[in-house]
Amino acid sequence: MNKERLKETIHSLSQDEEKRKELIEILREHIKGMVKEVLEEVALIEREAYCEENDDTGNGFYERSLRGLNGEIELRVPRTRRGGFRPFFIERYKRTSYELEEIVVAMYAGGCSTRDISNTISNLIEGKYSASWVSRVTDAIKDKVEEFRKRPIEKWFPFLFIDGVVLKIRRGNVEGEVVYVALGIDEDGHREVLGFWLFGAEGESAIIWEEILRELCERGLSEPLCVIGDNLPGLADAVKKVFPKADFQVCLLHKMRNTLNKVRRRDREAVGEDLKRICSQPTKEAFEDEVRRFQREWGQRYPGIGKSWLEDISNLTSFLKYPQEIRAYIYTTNHLERFMKEVRRRAKVIEIFPQEDAASKILYIVSKEMNERYSRKVLRYFEAVKEKLLEIRRMRYGYGQGK
Repeated sequence: MNKERLKETIHSLSQDEEKRKELIEILREHIKGMVKEVLEEVALIEREAYCEENDDTGNGFYERSLRGLNGEIELRVPRTRRGGFRPFFIERYKRTSYELEEIVVAMYAGGCSTRDISNTISNLIEGKYSASWVSRVTDAIKDKVEEFRKRPIEKWFPFLFIDGVVLKIRRGNVEGEVVYVALGIDEDGHREVLGFWLFGAEGESAIIWEEILRELCERGLSEPLCVIGDNLPGLADAVKKVFPKADFQVCLLHKMRNTLNKVRRRDREAVGEDLKRICSQPTKEAFEDEVRRFQREWGQRYPGIGKSWLEDISNLTSFLKYPQEIRAYIYTTNHLERFMKEVRRRAKVIEIFPQEDAASKILYIVSKEMNERYSRKVLRYFEAVKEKLLEIRRMRYGYGQGK
């Protein structure tokens, strides 16, 4: 680097904006040169160690470009006679450094569109980075998505939560599609997103849920005590077909919302208070008594709402079979609601996913992030009731069963 030129430029910065830009360019080139020197020196040291360990010899160099935070650098990469050596910072078929890829994936995970990422990277770093280039970088996630979806389930999850979130995906036309998501709570109180599925259907289907539950079973999910979901027609039957000894719990918050939507605005507060009283009952008998009282009070004005609660009474009270300490965790699909909220936040920036793979990438990234958070937090009271849950499992499925 020409020090006199640099000194002259620095002195003139306050008077000349062009000189300021010139200094930035000089510094950028200097940094690129330093990075180039360091990488080439490291590669030579690596080759020397490799040859000693593998009884190989050096065999000149080849030219290789590498994109990074400082733009594109042309490197002289050392090679060996047998051709098995490759420096740590170069991966086969890739022209991008790890640090740049990590930034791209992090921005994508944060909800930035591929076009936003390409514009940002191009503004910050020398060179053109198209939306298709960003897409290719994020395509590296595809293999991880499949690995995540097919990974074996090795822990016991007494409680399984299932629900769907709608995302807009283009398949010729743009339609809102249901993404099916399953989350479990293990015996120690750890939550885990077990999987997500896209089938292309516009509406949620109990038939599809049955297929998903069978897939979870094949992956190793066994002997659940209770599956928690919404009041989708046929869902309880689908659960029973795959896990005949498991209870099914209708999400009480879904049920309350659906009920209040059928009530006139002036009555919603009073009806809501009565529904809260129903849901706070400690036994199935008390719960049913409150529902009958509710029907007597509101049945004449709204004939259908109390009747629907009575018809679903068994599936609305399954949570009461379990220790009181953890009932608040298992009468609602709220655990999945938090996951869905994060997915919607990321998807809001993208608005319409150009294809299924693009949606899968976001779902995978959010799943991994949420699972990392879940792994650090144990839900309260599970340690205290663990033996009770194991006893219920033994009574229901028999001794010596499961994992």
